[in-house]
Amino acid sequence: MALLDSRAIGVKCPECGTWGAKKSLFKVKCVNPSCRKYDPEYSSAYQLGRITGKSAAEVFPDLKGKVGPEDYSLRIRYKNFRGDEIVYSADPKSGYIKNEHLVIRVAPVAQHISFRLSAIQNRSDVESQLPKDPQPNPEERKILNHHLRRGTTSRLFKEVREKYPGYQP
Repeated sequence: MALLDSRAIGVKCPECGTWGAKKSLFKVKCVNPSCRKYDPEYSSAYQLGRITGKSAAEVFPDLKGKVGPEDYSLRIRYKNFRGDEIVYSADPKSGYIKNEHLVIRVAPVAQHISFRLSAIQNRSDVESQLPKDPQPNPEERKILNHHLRRGTTSRLFKEVREKYPGYQP
């Protein structure tokens, strides 16, 4: 009985690769209008369960922190793997690009998180607000973060700090 009842909701469509398809034993229902397996009824029902345009503070009310969304000027519209589009408030001065990801400090927890660049809906706006000056590499960031958080200093810290005077952990 379990074999016949093996329905999967929220999988990749085998035809087009779009996330959110419903796959049953003999049938696939896709949410992509340009797919052969597109099902308009299932698509509209699937879209009702998606989060669209809400701020991260509304979506994750449990997160408490030092800063509010109004403290950071950059808004990042990010579409996650499920198709939810959430708006994050971020500090543009703290952002840097590493490989195919944007690492940036977000409200309300004031911690760095990583966003996949291809999933950022307003990517050109975000990249235009990032700092243009070079960012420290991981080893230099480690040295800077260590000494800035502890209030200590060293010869190596002074050299790296001269190279990146505006860096904040």
